[in-house]
Amino acid sequence: MSEDQPPKTPEVEMEEPKPEVDVGTLKQKISELEKSIAEKEVETTSAKEELAKKESELTTLTDKIKQAEAEAASKDENISKLNEEIKEIRSSEAADKEKIKDLEHRLSQRELEITRLEGSVEDLSIAKKKIEDLQKEYKKLEEEMRAFDKIAENEPRFIILKDLQEFGEMRLNQISMKAGVSPAQAKRWLEELERAGLVEIHGEGRDSNPLVSLKK
Repeated sequence: MSEDQPPKTPEVEMEEPKPEVDVGTLKQKISELEKSIAEKEVETTSAKEELAKKESELTTLTDKIKQAEAEAASKDENISKLNEEIKEIRSSEAADKEKIKDLEHRLSQRELEITRLEGSVEDLSIAKKKIEDLQKEYKKLEEEMRAFDKIAENEPRFIILKDLQEFGEMRLNQISMKAGVSPAQAKRWLEELERAGLVEIHGEGRDSNPLVSLKK
């Protein structure tokens, strides 16, 4: 062989080319799936954080209402005692009228406190309803995520991206074996993903079994 002549590339038997697919449509579907999954993940994270926050608020409100109920019971007992005192004072001399007025004022204040406590109970009911709505939303998001995962399981390019995300770097032969297709078909998919800016093929043109990684 002459030194000026480039080494011959070993001939590789290629499989019969499969019918061309609409690459643009597939890329758009992959992009839409990834975008939708990312949005749902953000929504799910946000819903989880909101739910955790509401659960914390619910715990705080529950503790407050328990305390309020205990205070209300104590105040009811005090009111009952005050009523008895009023009855006794009213049967006493006129000099005790000022004390009666004071006791009546105290009774009025206790009634106002009970009214405020009843308002707290109503606020707690509203908070519980909001938490129930958030739980329903979260359940719906989980169902949608499972549906997207199920759809993505049948998309080879998405499977390749998941494998690369898990292993970091893979050889072309490894990718084709896991995908159950020829290296030539796997390479075509990888080139589509590379054009989409999702993966990086190292040693292209110099290595028949190049290393592939996710685009950094």
